[in-house]
Amino acid sequence: MWSLSVFGEFAVRLSSLLIAGSLFCIFAEATSGETNGAPSASAQAEVIHNYGIDPSSPLESRVKETPAAVLKMFEGIGPTAPTPHPLTEAERLQLKRAFAALPPLHRQILSERLHTVSFLDGMPNTALTSTINPDEPDPVFDVTIRAGILRQNVSDWLTEKERTCFDTGGALNVSVEAGKRDALLYVLLHEGTHMVDSCLGITPAFRSGGQPADAKPATSFTRGVWDERLMPAPKYRDPLLERTRFRFGGEILPIYQVESVYRSLRRTPFVSLYGSRNWYDDLAEFVAVYHFTKVLKQPYRIVIRKEGKVVFDYKPMKSDLVRSRASEMKRFYKLEKP
Repeated sequence: MWSLSVFGEFAVRLSSLLIAGSLFCIFAEATSGETNGAPSASAQAEVIHNYGIDPSSPLESRVKETPAAVLKMFEGIGPTAPTPHPLTEAERLQLKRAFAALPPLHRQILSERLHTVSFLDGMPNTALTSTINPDEPDPVFDVTIRAGILRQNVSDWLTEKERTCFDTGGALNVSVEAGKRDALLYVLLHEGTHMVDSCLGITPAFRSGGQPADAKPATSFTRGVWDERLMPAPKYRDPLLERTRFRFGGEILPIYQVESVYRSLRRTPFVSLYGSRNWYDDLAEFVAVYHFTKVLKQPYRIVIRKEGKVVFDYKPMKSDLVRSRASEMKRFYKLEKP
């Protein structure tokens, strides 16, 4: 019964992305266009019957063993296979706090659709979100998370990920200053947004094989920003951004180009480099940064330093281009009615 439906280039780049350590996600491709995200009583009863999901159960109670199909994906990737990570009581409390801090719509969708959450030691990427019933109208998800994230705060983790875009050495470096909240919360925001998106069609839905599920795939979030799922609208295309390692076919750039990269990013409505890679991650990153800054009142600043001195800083949520999309976030703070 368990199967994966992948988006974008994941199917052909799995090995290279995992070895590189990129954050990457898988989520269900919609097979019937947009859904309302609030299944009928009969549909929910069927989900409970088929997958044993009790919507009234705490999200932290969904911690289970990693599905065998996910473990199989890591075979042959790296010298050793990831191993199960049993959560300590402190880590379970950390997970509970992170779930409680999600937006209301995330908590509703996850209560209805989250089948399992599991943690692995030695996982080469940060998280995988997978659908276990891609051919059914009400998707159900498993989430697998690298256990090492439990020991990092959000600034340390985002900085570590951002620095993979540039070669090391020299006097320049880039940091992401986002406060001291747990990195786990940011990861759940990002992954949870993919689940909400898959249920509600906030970005254009795609059928298996990458074909649009709708003849007019643009949504209010992507319209005017994206031409295709991997291709921004012409005014937001930039040759330098297209070369970053988060883009399909990208590369590690020399550190001397770091300031030029973020000056290019500042001319777009994308909240982060990772968000500029496709419209799925554009939404997931936008929600995560919006929630951190506007709801949790945390900072989010991209800083370039030379020999310890700040030479460039950028606060995306202060950008007029970025803020012009903030109204799209309202839906995440009100619940869908059955």
